[in-house]
Amino acid sequence: MYNPNKKSKKKINSIVLFKNKIFVTIIFIPFLYLLGWIFSQSFLFLSVSKEALSLIGTIFTFLLFIFLMPAWFNFRWEIRNSWSTLGLNNKTLMNNILSFSQGIIFALILLILILIPLLTNNYISFSGVLSSEIILNGILLTFGIGVAEEIIFRGWLLEDLKLQFGIKVALISQSIVFSLVHIGFKMPFWNTLGTLIGLFTLGILCSIIRLKDEGSLWGAIGLHGGLVGIWFVLNNGLINVSKEAPGWLVGYGTPNTNPLGGFYGISLLLISCVFYFLKFKNQIFKFIK
Repeated sequence: MYNPNKKSKKKINSIVLFKNKIFVTIIFIPFLYLLGWIFSQSFLFLSVSKEALSLIGTIFTFLLFIFLMPAWFNFRWEIRNSWSTLGLNNKTLMNNILSFSQGIIFALILLILILIPLLTNNYISFSGVLSSEIILNGILLTFGIGVAEEIIFRGWLLEDLKLQFGIKVALISQSIVFSLVHIGFKMPFWNTLGTLIGLFTLGILCSIIRLKDEGSLWGAIGLHGGLVGIWFVLNNGLINVSKEAPGWLVGYGTPNTNPLGGFYGISLLLISCVFYFLKFKNQIFKFIK
């Protein structure tokens, strides 16, 4: 015998499971990457290189991710303004530009602090080779990496985990995931460890900056994108880092490795975390309550 109440109860239970299952969060991005890979394979007949296919798949994955965000927050959490939840439009345009600019300036300061001991110990030589292609790539990395990764990690993942487990668990968990997805399986042990710790600390710092900015993501985007883009321009056009430079200064591995993976870079990030937390703790606590 048909029982409409039973059917409604099953539907309600399925919605509740969807809202609270961490499994759904875990498989979401890999599932989108699978769709991106399938989409990119349609370009094989054009004799596209593997690198180009990978880029096409990644771009399609991110665009699909952005397209699905309103439905994700609306159906999963009954939140209608997904862009405000992600921290993209919860302030005025001028405030967003100011926050982004502050993030860029902070990234520049951190990189200058990293370069100072390298300069004073003659581990850097200036090549002065700076082409329009290098500058363009640096700008694309600043906005591409900064926007995409901050929306995913300090936007979507932080918010989704916060709604399930609270802000403390969310802040730590998204930073762990952020660091793990950036490591290479063939890197040396110290390079891997330094990169993990450095990126984990960067994830914490970007989260604190977002909380300090009352949920706006643009300061974190400026910091993250600035670190990637400015270092790319420096390392590929303006300076040459000596192979004799110690790992604790430039990160363990090759001179091209992430300078935030060394002890000195990690220390700068930790100091920055403490500084921002102590200076803006009232704003941070006010926002997370």
